[in-house]
Amino acid sequence: MIRLLRTLGFGTMLFAGLLAAPLAGQAQGVGYGDWQLHLPTSNSRVLADAGPRIYVAAENAFYYFDKETSTTTVLSRRDGLNGVGVQTLAYDSLSQQLLVAYRDANLDLLSPDGGRVRNVSDIQRKQLSGAKTVNHIHFNGARGYLACDFGLLVLDMNRLEVRDTYVNIGPLGVAVKVYASTTVGGFVFAATDKGLLRASLSANLADFRSWNLDVPAPDGTFRTLVTHNGQVLAGRNFGGLLRYRSGTTWEPVATVYADQYRSLTSSRAGLLITDGRQVSLLNTATNALTVLRNAAVPVPINALRSRDGAIYVADEQRGLLRTTDRTTFEQFMPNAPQSKEAFGLLADARRNTVDVFTGGFNTASYVQSEQFQGFYEFKDGRWTSVTKEAYPNRADYPNLKDLTRGARTPDGTLYIGSYGDGLLRWKGPGDFKQYTPANSPLVSAIPGAPYTRVTDVAVSAEGNVWVASRHPEQPGRSALHVLNPATDTWRTAPFYPGFDNLDRLALDDFGAVWMTQARKGGTGLMAYDDVNKGVPVYFTQGNGLPSNTVFALAKDRRGAIWATTDKGVALIDDPSSAFSTPNPVFTTPFLNGFPTLIEEVVRSIAIDGANRKWFGTDRGLWLFDENATKMLLHFTTENSPLPSNQITDVAVNDKTGEVFVATPGGVVSYRGSATITEGVPKDCAQVSPNPVRTNFTGQVGVSGLANNGIVKITDVTGKLVYQTTATGGTVIWNLADYNGRKVQSGVYLVLSSDADGKNGCVSKIAVVEQ
Repeated sequence: MIRLLRTLGFGTMLFAGLLAAPLAGQAQGVGYGDWQLHLPTSNSRVLADAGPRIYVAAENAFYYFDKETSTTTVLSRRDGLNGVGVQTLAYDSLSQQLLVAYRDANLDLLSPDGGRVRNVSDIQRKQLSGAKTVNHIHFNGARGYLACDFGLLVLDMNRLEVRDTYVNIGPLGVAVKVYASTTVGGFVFAATDKGLLRASLSANLADFRSWNLDVPAPDGTFRTLVTHNGQVLAGRNFGGLLRYRSGTTWEPVATVYADQYRSLTSSRAGLLITDGRQVSLLNTATNALTVLRNAAVPVPINALRSRDGAIYVADEQRGLLRTTDRTTFEQFMPNAPQSKEAFGLLADARRNTVDVFTGGFNTASYVQSEQFQGFYEFKDGRWTSVTKEAYPNRADYPNLKDLTRGARTPDGTLYIGSYGDGLLRWKGPGDFKQYTPANSPLVSAIPGAPYTRVTDVAVSAEGNVWVASRHPEQPGRSALHVLNPATDTWRTAPFYPGFDNLDRLALDDFGAVWMTQARKGGTGLMAYDDVNKGVPVYFTQGNGLPSNTVFALAKDRRGAIWATTDKGVALIDDPSSAFSTPNPVFTTPFLNGFPTLIEEVVRSIAIDGANRKWFGTDRGLWLFDENATKMLLHFTTENSPLPSNQITDVAVNDKTGEVFVATPGGVVSYRGSATITEGVPKDCAQVSPNPVRTNFTGQVGVSGLANNGIVKITDVTGKLVYQTTATGGTVIWNLADYNGRKVQSGVYLVLSSDADGKNGCVSKIAVVEQ
């Protein structure tokens, strides 16, 4: 044991103190190889009361509220779910299952505590010419009635299979969209795009002649339907409620009116009605209406009354709300960005922050998005919104449009590009400066108009801020500028062909700036030597690029410049050669005899602490080794919680190893296994999780090690169990030895040092019986 420690550069004194050292505590946050969703939860639409939990379907997220602990938890594929994007849901008290319908019509059934998930994919797999959207769910005995765009579907809740499907049940057998359904007194009712339909449950419901069109109405008139105290009630948009009593006809309820009925829910306190403006309670015996209108509930979409008497409301702006006195409302919402919009990402290990910029432009036409949604910052496990809603006073935040990308200077100041409003220097609320053509050399596409289109920002090692923009409408004027933050002064690079139509930037280690030309009106990329001020070098397919359509640039940890295109990736290993050789070229990495990702549209790239390459494509997220010649991981919506396979941007937080991924469906992160240890390792006890049980199936991570150092894992007797090399400053271990056998309970030592046998440290992992 002592000999092994000496081999790694450790002294016997260190070993003597090791056995007395306490075990490290378990680190917080998600585990290695796990995902975390950062999807907005404010736009809530549907609720279901499952006893101890209230389940909430939001526009971009699915979560539950624990009544006992008053906490919220976001759910995803990592929790066993089989879909992304919940369309609607309902709780069946008879079978005690939550039925979840996704936007692609896939179905999941969850036990009340979420511990068991069963999938029913019959509708998803069903071949139909139109949409298969499930609009509403209600239960009658052991059957679930699903109101769908193609008709009415009956699900056997015991056998978990489709029992019947009723299509073409409209007048004369026409197809109908069913928005909601209910059953009472031996009849089934359906709110459809043709009006209100009714049929006897004992009839052949597949025969359109069994259905009566009780109330003809144009599409959209009736969207809500419910049974309450033996009566059926339907909301007539831009009108009142209609009520059907057994053996009678439909009659109006004169005390109720709404432009748009969003939900009708039966409860012991009365009929709960939401209309997007207020929540109301109707006493159907007296027709008395109690309105719960409150500024704290701006856009109520759905409501229910829990068994304890509390009323829960799904609000389109404020998430989940609860009132116990019908006057004051509490808000319960997972911390998340305010919207799903994500155009650019910035990860900064020094401040341990990740910023999401929401605006941007159409990446094909370069048309402005005209969004004013600000940006979001993730720090210490929480999101902070910098938006006009959070800071309505423009003296606090100027509310620039279409924020694209950003960079931080060494002092932490954030510089953000706006595709229309120039450049923003941001130090915090009230401490900012906006740069436009009025106070900088930035150029607007149309003089005097808000078209100062900053596409990218980068910070040099000296702390200077490089700014790229585009204004092809004003040709011949350079769009490449440099701001010196220390003196708040600017300089502009000379104009060369293409310099008025820039998109992405990357700075190399030799003082040169690499730029892509905007894909609208531009071709390939350029490199400009800012030290020697020579003529720029141009790169196209003739110079080794897989395609002239370039999406992103990045400098890796060896100084190489990488370019991603719509036909794969390429690199120039020695950027200085671009200015010292007559015909510099990019080279293409190969995988299994073919150029890496040659069939992929590669929109983004990020470099992790081990110099590995993360690529965002239109077919998911990929991880390759540092040379991009070996594929390590490939994530899609099928095997991960990614909300979309189209990856807009990728960024790696080198401090934590987290890989943040922006998609059209929102932002998620993956806990990667590579970090960067700044300076000399100071603490070798960053083990997570620790202790760990013998039946643990995840990965134990040790971070804060010497970068890319040698790591050996032994038992307390010094017997070598496993050896590897750290990925950056982190090593992960699956509790198995060289032969893949799980280790027994006990204390294991993690011994590491750099390549020279210095900067060594020893950590302990406790493996305990399950």
